Amino acid sequence: MWFVWGLLSSLIFAMSGFLMKTSSVKRGSVIATLFGLYLSGTLGFAGLVVWQGQFRWDWAVLVAGIIVGFGSAAGNWLFMVALEKGPASLTSPLVNTNILLIILFSTLFYGERLTFMEWTGVGLLLLAVLCIPIDPDEELAIRDKKWYAVVIGATLLFTFRNGGLKVTEELGMTGEIVLFYSYLLGLIWFSFELWRKGRNTNQHAGTKAMGTGIKWGLLAGIFSFAGMQLYTVALIEGPASIVAPLFATNSLVVALLSILFFKERLSSVQKISLIFLFIGLVLTRIS
Repeated sequence: MWFVWGLLSSLIFAMSGFLMKTSSVKRGSVIATLFGLYLSGTLGFAGLVVWQGQFRWDWAVLVAGIIVGFGSAAGNWLFMVALEKGPASLTSPLVNTNILLIILFSTLFYGERLTFMEWTGVGLLLLAVLCIPIDPDEELAIRDKKWYAVVIGATLLFTFRNGGLKVTEELGMTGEIVLFYSYLLGLIWFSFELWRKGRNTNQHAGTKAMGTGIKWGLLAGIFSFAGMQLYTVALIEGPASIVAPLFATNSLVVALLSILFFKERLSSVQKISLIFLFIGLVLTRIS
């Protein structure tokens, strides 16, 4: 069943990324969007932890929650910034190449082994990443060079979130309680940022942007909660070297929805990179 949970986690979590892109398109505030996401996500995990009777309050789980939460909150912030500077159809798949680091970690420390097809998939992912900066199409090329730095930062930070959950499971901590504290950290962080920004926002446009961001963020948080919960279940039953790439295919759903609903245009090189990303992510989940 772990494969089913992993597939469902990918599809459901993809809606969170798509709704974050929707907030960006609707000119919603980045901080407000993330506040809404972590508010609904925290409430979801709080209810789940209480219902399952898994509440813990000790240093080990708090430290784990902070590490995973920092990777999640900071990663999502950079992800939202990247969505403003470049197309979601490329941003989301590239950010999900953090699975390369998770696969490396799983093979080195947990003895998991990859098949020939999985290694081929890893190679295609690397090739796709290398192709992105080489784009002769000046009209559709990503001109804001900061986009590349932001995407790299988000990719590294999400490694702490996705890979951290594997480590905590191996240490005997349930994913639900770790994610509760990680989402709570995000909620505290962006509550403060929203309060700080709100003090300096008196114009109608700024207030409207916050309202738009919170609305889409709350919806994104619901799908984020459900997707991450299924991801932790899949990690318990299946190998991280397969579950992580399977979960990472959520980026392909985001890419397709962005192209379909927001009419994002890609250059020839960007299309080739997206194809490599798609094939690579699929191959890395073939056992």
